[in-house]
Formats: sequence, structure tokens, C-alpha cells
Amino acid sequence: MQITRIKPGGWVIIILLLAGIIFGVRSCGRFLAGRPAATAGNGTGGDFGGGGAGGPAVLTPQQAGGGDILVSTTGTKQRWLQAEITKFNAQSQGGKATLQLTESREAMQDILNGKLKPAVWSPSSPVWTSRLAEVWPQTHGGARIADPSSSQTYRLLFKSPLVFVTTRQKAGFLRPLLSGPAPWEAVRQLSLGRRKTPWGSFGFAYADPINASSGMLTMSLIITEFAREHGGANDLSAAVKAPAFAAYLGQLDRAYVHDASVAKSSALEQSFTAAPGRRDFITAYENAALAAVEGHPNLVMIYPSPTTNADQGAVLLSAPWVNDRQKATATAFLDFLSKPEALDDGVQFYFRPSQNGSQTLAARLGPGARAQFQASPIMVDLPPYDALNDAASQWRTQMK
Repeated sequence: MQITRIKPGGWVIIILLLAGIIFGVRSCGRFLAGRPAATAGNGTGGDFGGGGAGGPAVLTPQQAGGGDILVSTTGTKQRWLQAEITKFNAQSQGGKATLQLTESREAMQDILNGKLKPAVWSPSSPVWTSRLAEVWPQTHGGARIADPSSSQTYRLLFKSPLVFVTTRQKAGFLRPLLSGPAPWEAVRQLSLGRRKTPWGSFGFAYADPINASSGMLTMSLIITEFAREHGGANDLSAAVKAPAFAAYLGQLDRAYVHDASVAKSSALEQSFTAAPGRRDFITAYENAALAAVEGHPNLVMIYPSPTTNADQGAVLLSAPWVNDRQKATATAFLDFLSKPEALDDGVQFYFRPSQNGSQTLAARLGPGARAQFQASPIMVDLPPYDALNDAASQWRTQMK
């Protein structure tokens, strides 16, 4: 083997190249180390750090000390809240807001355990806010973290009823059943094969009621109908604990199309829009259904009667990790979200503002979606949390 002798000038070039490589590596290391972990760049885009693979977002001590806040929500309001955070941060003279995504139940558990530390929390149903307010004092010496009855710290922003979404080809058969007096009994009959569809095999889906609020709202309608038809309307918690309910739920869900990859509300809605042939119908929030109908004329939404509302609110948390500067930022942010301009922005994403929302939303819709829109659907209250939790646990057991 012949070894080539390197001239003196060549050594100079090699040394310079090695120095450049070392400098580049160190610079990259400093850049990566200086990035806040899993933050959303103060609400201007990037990684939302949401309760999936990215884990909970965190603020640096410097950010928290300067009044910056974490705002936690679900995928349902992601696009609207991100837009409002960008606008808020552009005009804020104090702290800035960062958006973080975690599904409602998971967020509640993470807040209770100190893993998630938002100053403002916006779950997809008030049941989670109320449950957090109920449980927190039991494990924190009686201290209160949230007051859903206070207009200073809690703002109801939008309403979004639960609806069915199907295809135009199947709506003629399904509409009388799903909008009738006992839609879930009709689904049970279809699941058991006691009633046949004109197109053959039958399958449907709703989001996971453990982790997704639209699934929980679906379960609330199933519980309410079962209790009404089986003499348990006066005690929904007892009705859910009865063996008859477990049998009923198992029969109803026999035709449930289970896919763990689309267990969350937004994922299921997007999956159905992309491939409606996989399921004959799903349940969804009205805002997601309207967006789907506007963009896909083949899709149709049907209102259950009664249905229930996903009240979309935001609450300022009185938690140990929220300092006075952050409280000031959070209060200003809640005020910002409550302004007509921010609520009008929500209408662009098909949310009903909590005040006079039906008329405002109807005016936004195209002719096809407006023809399907119900300004005042019949509503039913949510069952107690214990009943919802027991039913969701039974559902999870049956799906294993």
C-alpha cells in the first residue's frame, strides 16, 4: 500500500475543516438546548406540544415569571384558539400565550397530578371543568382550583350540539330512525340483525367515550334513552350499574367499527370524511359536521331528538403554578376571547356563539348546510359524571 505524503499547505486546510465541523456541532447543540421544550412558539405556530407523542408543553421559569401562560385545549378548538392566540400575542403588552393540546379527560388527570400546568383550560365539555373543581379540593387541602359559576374566571364561548353524520345515499333510510324517538334502540336492532339495511352489512362508530368528549356525549344520549325506556330515568347512575345496561350496550355496539387509531373526536371525523364507506354513520360535533357537509356535498347530518350540547368554555385555574402576572395575562386572554370579534372568528369554524349563536351561524352557512341546520334542536341535560364514567368503563371493557 502506498501512503501519499501530505504537503504542509494541505495540513492547514485539514485543520481548518476540522475546526469548522467542531464549531458547527457546538452551535447546533447550543441552538437545540436553547429551544423551549415542546412549546408552540408563543402561539405563532409550530409544535403544539399536545397530549400525544409530544407530551405536555412546558414554560421556562423565565417565561412564567414574565407572565406568559399555557392554554390547554382539545383538537376541536385548535384552529380557532391558535388564531386567537396569535392575535392576542400581537397586541398584548404583558405576557404571551402558548397553545397546548390534550384531550379533556387526560388533561383533567394530568392537571390533578401536576403533569400539565395551564393557566387557562378549555376542555370540550363543562363536565370536565366541574369534575376538576370537585376533585381538586379533596387532594389539595380544600383549596379551590376552578369556579365554573364565576363569570370572572369562567367564560362560556360556544355551543356545539351532537349530531349524526352519514352519506346522502344512506340518509333516506337512516334519517327516520336516527331522528326518531328511540334512535339507539334502532341502532341496537340493526346491530343485532333484527332490522336490515338496503345496502347490506351495517357498521357505525362514535369516538372513545373515555378519552373523547364527543364519545362521552354520545354515551350520555345512550344512557338517557336506556333509562327512559327501562324505568330508570329517576336515577341514571343506578340504571348504568344494572346488568341490563351492560347487556344493552353490548348488543348496541355489536356492529361498532372499532379502530383505535381514530378513537379521538377529530380523528374519527376526518377519517369518516375521507372514507365514508367504512361506516354507515358516526356521531360528531355540529361544527365538524357542518364543515364536512360544506366541503363534501355527499355527506348529510341528522340531529338526534333530543340531543345534547358540547358547551365550549374556558376557565382560569387558581393553581399553585399560576403566579400573579400569569393571572393578569389569563384574565386579559379570557376577556379577549369573549369579545364579539373573537366569537365571530369562531363562527368561521362553524361554532355557535353562546349568545344569539344560531342566527349568526346560519348566516355563515351555504345553502346545502343551511337546509340541514336546526336552529333550536331539542336538548337533554348530561347525566351525572359517575354514570358517564361507569358507562364509559363498561364500553372500554367490551371493546377489549
